[in-house]
Amino acid sequence: MNNSLTVLQVIPRMRAGGAELGCLQIATALVQNGHRALVASEGGLLVDQLKAAGAEHIKMPLATKNPLGLIKNASKLAGIIRQENVSIIHARSRAPAWSALYAARRTGIPFVTTYHSEYSEKGRLKNFYNGVMARSDIVIAVSDYMAHLIRTRYKTPEGRIAVIHRAFDAEVFDRSKLTPDRIAAVRKQLDADGSKPVLMLAGRITPRKAQHHLVDALGLLRAQGAPDLICVLAGEIEKPAFRSELEAQAKRLGVSHQLRFPGHVKDIAAAYAISDIALNISEQEGLPRVAIEAQAMGVPLIVSDTGPGREVALTEPDVSADKASGLRVPYAAPDAVAAAISRMLSWPAEKRRAYGERGRANVHSRFTLQQLISKTLAVYHRVLLGRSSSGQLLPDKP
Repeated sequence: MNNSLTVLQVIPRMRAGGAELGCLQIATALVQNGHRALVASEGGLLVDQLKAAGAEHIKMPLATKNPLGLIKNASKLAGIIRQENVSIIHARSRAPAWSALYAARRTGIPFVTTYHSEYSEKGRLKNFYNGVMARSDIVIAVSDYMAHLIRTRYKTPEGRIAVIHRAFDAEVFDRSKLTPDRIAAVRKQLDADGSKPVLMLAGRITPRKAQHHLVDALGLLRAQGAPDLICVLAGEIEKPAFRSELEAQAKRLGVSHQLRFPGHVKDIAAAYAISDIALNISEQEGLPRVAIEAQAMGVPLIVSDTGPGREVALTEPDVSADKASGLRVPYAAPDAVAAAISRMLSWPAEKRRAYGERGRANVHSRFTLQQLISKTLAVYHRVLLGRSSSGQLLPDKP
């Protein structure tokens, strides 16, 4: 793009999650490419990083779903667009997307959305509410699976959908940059001295991430006489009551001593490096970034048998065992999770390393940060060019 842009991204909060990290990555890339990056949210862990990258943060109550609040936010966003000469508004969640939609219409600027997750559909009202994510000039789908869902649910034309996979930062997730001090620090933080296998399930502590299924699997393994493991549930606590339920569940099954709740792990790359197995057994995921990052660090995966799980990892029967980077299990099947953990831990270390290396090659070819950045900037260029020429969007280049 020849001219400098001002892009306003809107998101409920800048906490440590997939959508938020994508927002930070694009804001950073915009600044590095000579553009101006604005992010409006309620705040969160990543705001300091956002500002350090040269982006500007605007604090707004964008998590609200109250209709009056949405209208107020729309008016304020329209004012920001005019005052800051915003070129594009880019929404990454449903509630702020409604405000962004009306602000874009009021000011006449292009509206882009990123469809991050498979929202539940329970009736026409919920379908209408979710559908705002497909009412943009271009909707970015974070996976092929999500693109199919958007086409199916909202009859969105192919020309208005752009598939841009989530990505990992190769500068951060690089085993060659690990130091003994980093490894020692993360072992201390996770209370994992190397004497027991480490399982890593990263993600917010919420039922959607299926930590309760993993705890059930630990209980099954204990009942079968399996040796103790260390199970790290790394992530922000979205629902404190759910953590309490997990702790009660673990106590009932006799596996409390195996669980670790470190919260947000700043050096997550080192945490993966000391892990023997990474898991992503969620149900509703657009594309699990944690599964990409685990593979980048050479950790074999166990993923649930969902569209995104199959897309991010190489698993049988989609590939042969000698090309796989992990094992696939049915969703909500703790017995299958327990069997997969037992099977993977029974392998020689060399076999687990081979799975990890295939995973590393997989993500380096398909999910790089540079691919995410170049494709997103191309979408911005395309939507602006489309608006400037008869108001119609241009088709994707072949």
